[in-house]
Amino acid sequence: MQTTSPKPKTSYRPDQLTASPLVFLVVVCLLCQNLYGQSGHVLDGVGAADQAMAGATTALPLDAIGSIHRNPASMVGLPSSEMGIGMGMFAPTTDLRSSVPGFGAGSTGSDIDISPLPSLGIVQQSEDGDWAFGFGGFAVAGFGVDFPNSLDNPIVSPGFFGGIYSSFQLLQIGFPVARRLTDRLSVGIAPNVNWASLAVTPFSAAAPDLTPNGPVYPNGARADAKWGLGFQTGVYFNDPCTGWHAGLNYSSPQWFQDFKINSATPTGVPRQLAFNLDYPSILSLGVAYSGIPRWDFSCDVRYIDYENTDGFQTAQFAPDGSVTGFGWDSIWVVAVGTQYHVCQHVKLRMGYSFNESPVNSENIFFNVAAPAIVQHHLSGGFAVETRWNWIMSFAYHHGFENSVTGPIQLPVPPGSDVGADLSTHTAVLSFSKRY
Repeated sequence: MQTTSPKPKTSYRPDQLTASPLVFLVVVCLLCQNLYGQSGHVLDGVGAADQAMAGATTALPLDAIGSIHRNPASMVGLPSSEMGIGMGMFAPTTDLRSSVPGFGAGSTGSDIDISPLPSLGIVQQSEDGDWAFGFGGFAVAGFGVDFPNSLDNPIVSPGFFGGIYSSFQLLQIGFPVARRLTDRLSVGIAPNVNWASLAVTPFSAAAPDLTPNGPVYPNGARADAKWGLGFQTGVYFNDPCTGWHAGLNYSSPQWFQDFKINSATPTGVPRQLAFNLDYPSILSLGVAYSGIPRWDFSCDVRYIDYENTDGFQTAQFAPDGSVTGFGWDSIWVVAVGTQYHVCQHVKLRMGYSFNESPVNSENIFFNVAAPAIVQHHLSGGFAVETRWNWIMSFAYHHGFENSVTGPIQLPVPPGSDVGADLSTHTAVLSFSKRY
C-alpha cells in the first residue's frame, strides 16, 4: 500500500492516503442522528424507570418498558398489565483534538443538537397471571458526530481529513412472551425486528477512488436503510418470602442485511458502497433484594460481545486501502440501583454504572467518528402513581467526561496525536397505565 508523505511547510494531505480509518466508524442512533453511546454504543437505560436505576433491572421489573427490554421473563413479575410510553432527550458534548508538530494543534466540537429517545412498552397478563404477552419499541443504541472543517485543528482542516460526519439510526421492536413455570420461576422469549439507517462521509470502509491528486474516499452521505432480525430469552426468579430476585437474559446478535449506499466517483461514475454492521450479543445477570421495608436494591453484570460482531472486528488497513472494522474490545458492565418507597404512591430511584471502554489509546485514531469512551454513569429519578393507576416517571442521567488520546497511525511527524473528550446528559419522562 502506497502513501503520500507530508510535504514540508505545506498542508498535510492524508486525504491522499490509501486508507482513512477515521471515517469508517459509524454506528447507530435510534430515531435521530446524534451520539447516543453509553456502554460502548449501547444505551445503559431504556425508559425512565430503567434509566433511573442505571439499567440494573434484569431481576427487578419496575414497568412494562424496562421489563420487555431487560428481561422478557420478568413481565409476569409486574403487579398487573401495563401500557407505557416515554420520551428522552439526549445531549452529548464531544470534542476532537489533534496535534501535528509543524502544522499546529487544536480542538473542535461536534455540531449536533439534542436528540430524542422514544420508548414504548405494552404488557398484557393473563387472568391467572401465568402468561404475559408484550410489545415494545425502543431506542437501544447508537452514536454519530458532526465535526465541521476547522483551520485550527489539523485533523479536520481542509488539507487533512476535513469535516467528519457519521450517523446510524436503529429501531428495535420486540414481541415478548413469558410463562410462569412455578410460583417463583418464569421464562420468556422475544423475537426482535430491527430497522436501521446508515450514512457516513467520507466513507473509509470502502476502497478509495483514484484521482490526479491521490486516493480519495467516497461520499457516503446518502443514507441506506435495512432490516435486521434477532431474539432474546430470559429467566426470572422471585422469592416473596425472602425478598430475593434473580434474572438472566441473553440477547442474540441482531443480524442486519448489508448496507448499500449510493455514491459516485469524483468523475461522476455511479458507485455503491457496501458495509456489514450488526448489533452485538449481550448477556446480563441480575440480582435484587426487597427484604427491607420500603427499599429495593439491585445489581446487574453485563457482557457486551463486540469482538465477535460483524463490523467491530480488528481495525486494520486492507490491501485495497479500506478499513476492516472498528477494532472494539468486548466489555463488561456493572450497574447498581436502589429504589425507596416514600409512600404508597411515590418512589425515589438512583443508580450507578461502570463499563470498560471498547476504545483505548491504541485505537482512538480509528474511532474519532465514534468516540464511545464514557465509562462512569450516574442516574436518579422518581415515580408518582395516582389513584387511577396512572404513573409518571422521570429520570436524569449523566455520563461523566472521559478523555482518550493516542498516536495518529499515519506517516506524520513524531509526536503527533489525536484524542477525544465525551460527556453526556439525558432526561427521560414516561407515562404508564396499569390495568
